[in-house]
Amino acid sequence: LMQCVERMVGSDADIPVDHIFTQSMFTDLLGEIESRNIGPTDKFKLYWSNDYSKRMAIKGFLQDKTLGMKRLTSMPDRITNSINLLDGSKCTRPS
Repeated sequence: LMQCVERMVGSDADIPVDHIFTQSMFTDLLGEIESRNIGPTDKFKLYWSNDYSKRMAIKGFLQDKTLGMKRLTSMPDRITNSINLLDGSKCTRPS
């Protein structure tokens, strides 16, 4: 599994973010945020429509170092960097 992911990440098989997280999904998320009165959503909507939705998923989002510095994508990386095996050992992804 990890070798397949590494091959995919290292290849040219990249797709736009909005093919994974669709406009409909964004609209649902926006509705949830607004219903909880978390704060203004104007900038959030602009970032989505003008930037993030247009990025490529791997090169423009997951591998964007500025997003990692903001901790927007570093948590998924830390959670998925190893697999716990049934015998108690761990298998780490190739680097």
